[in-house]
Amino acid sequence: MTEASTCADLCVFITREDGELVTDSRAVAIAFGKRHKNVLQIIDRRRGSRNPVVAEYNRLNFQPVDFIDAKGERRPMYRMTAMGMAELAMGFSGELACETRIRFLQAFRDVAARLERRESELARMCRELELREASSRTGGRLGSRLRAKRILLS
Repeated sequence: MTEASTCADLCVFITREDGELVTDSRAVAIAFGKRHKNVLQIIDRRRGSRNPVVAEYNRLNFQPVDFIDAKGERRPMYRMTAMGMAELAMGFSGELACETRIRFLQAFRDVAARLERRESELARMCRELELREASSRTGGRLGSRLRAKRILLS
C-alpha cells in the first residue's frame, strides 16, 4: 500500500470543518462495506450510553447532521473526527476491517500533512508579498523626498 493509493481511495472522504478534519457515517459505511442505517444505529447507541465518559466522548466526536439524498429528501448522518472513526471502526471485525481502519487513519494523516504544506506555502507567499509591499512603500517615500529636494534645489 502506497501513500498515493491510500489517499486516492479514502482521502476523498475527508474534509476540514471548523479547522478539524472530519469524515461522515456514509463514507464509513461505504469504506467498510456496511449499511448506513446500521452505522447510524451503532453511533446512536454509543451517544446514548449510560456511561457518562462514553456518552461524552461520542457526543464530542460524532455530530448529527443531515444530507440530501438522490430523491432530494433530508436524511440523517453523523460527521465524525478521526478519533470517532477509529473508535467506531474498532467494533468492525476481520482483516479487511482492520486494513480499512489503518488506511482511513493514514488518509487522515495524509490530508493533514497536505493541508499543512499548503498553509505553510501560503504563509510564505504572504510574507514575501508583505516584504515586497513594505519595500515598495519605503522606496516610494524615499523617491518622493528626493523629488521634493530636487524641486527645491532647482
